[in-house]
Amino acid sequence: MSLRLQGDGVRLDFDGRRWLVFSWSRREGSAGGVGGRLFMEPESCRSVAGRLSGHDGSLRLTFRFRPTGVSVGDVVAEIVVGAHQVDPAWQFAQWFAHTYRVEDISASWWDDAEPSAVEREESRDWLSAPVSPATRDLFRSVMARLTVADS
Repeated sequence: MSLRLQGDGVRLDFDGRRWLVFSWSRREGSAGGVGGRLFMEPESCRSVAGRLSGHDGSLRLTFRFRPTGVSVGDVVAEIVVGAHQVDPAWQFAQWFAHTYRVEDISASWWDDAEPSAVEREESRDWLSAPVSPATRDLFRSVMARLTVADS
């Protein structure tokens, strides 16, 4: 199965063989753009999560990869597709997860089911998490400098 999804500032291409390619671009005036590409082996994908946007019906697909030979750290790439691409995008995500044995595919938003454990963990209020005294001092220092700079 090959696929091309065009999102907001990013394109996802898969030719069904070797690479899943995310291409980012940003407009530089009206003459063209510059950007980057991320090539990931499909076998290195660990999870695919999807979130629907309530206001415009768009879909945010988030892919998490652990490249071969890397034991710590993941690579995460997202694409947001418009409402007209939601069905083919989600069908691709399901096919991709099945074909490449992706460990976790989050479909709770699609099935109206309870959120998965991964979704619950990612949605915790990280702003209220405890921090070390050194982090608290750093935060206070930065905020003091910003306050002085704004005066």
